[in-house]
Amino acid sequence: MSVNVAKASKKSRLPVSSLLPRIAIYSAVMGGIMASFYDFKLNKLFISSDPKSSEAKQYINSINKGQQAYYAEYGKFSDNITQLGLGLKQKTDDYNYTLVSSMGPVQTSYNQRESAQFESAIAIAKPNDMSTGKSYTGAVFGFKEKGGITTISAICESARINASYAETWNPPTFDGKEIHCQPGTTILR
Repeated sequence: MSVNVAKASKKSRLPVSSLLPRIAIYSAVMGGIMASFYDFKLNKLFISSDPKSSEAKQYINSINKGQQAYYAEYGKFSDNITQLGLGLKQKTDDYNYTLVSSMGPVQTSYNQRESAQFESAIAIAKPNDMSTGKSYTGAVFGFKEKGGITTISAICESARINASYAETWNPPTFDGKEIHCQPGTTILR
């Protein structure tokens, strides 16, 4: 009887050569799953214990990327979420999403004679129940740099639940080099 057990166990053992491809496949799948939560432009991993805020961050991040792609194709920002072609809803169970009409070219305040330096698009995620979630503001700025147009984006998170009107609706600012969030909000990097 012990001879049969030894033969059966030899048959069920996998050779090392068949384990290596399986390990490679499982590693690639796990790497893909992790990459889906990572925003390479912001150099940030979007994993949250709060599924509501995670949804809002991912929506705003998608809208920002959609605005950048739209700008690259049409030379302007969209003022309609549907126009971005992302399949995102303007309202979910937890948040309302709004695109503030894009600002046309803006001149810098320190040199009014200089031609317009940048333009922007703002996206806002406001929780349906302000007492349960934070607000998020996404900003995309298109600006002249070295003979071409470059876009930069950021997400600002309200510092607290039940954010004030100013924390929710005051857009981030751009100084020509980087985006700055309004007081009461923090930039997600």
